[in-house]
Amino acid sequence: MRYLVAGIFLLIVNLIYSSYAIHVSKDYAKKLSQLKQEKDKHLKIKAQIEKSVNYTSVKSYVEKTGFNPIDWSQVRVIRAD
Repeated sequence: MRYLVAGIFLLIVNLIYSSYAIHVSKDYAKKLSQLKQEKDKHLKIKAQIEKSVNYTSVKSYVEKTGFNPIDWSQVRVIRAD
């Protein structure tokens, strides 16, 4: 009788854990699909921004015109007293 009760108890615990594992697995799958959608959305937005700004052509234009980047170690703040 003791073994029957222990077996039934273990079966019930196993079913509860299995239902929990399935629930967590579905939640992770949902989050993973949402992450993939956000990643695709981010890549599309990034492509649109690069198309609008066209960073590579702006960079080549700046290099042609002789633009010198700022050396922040030489910049000083002047206070007005």
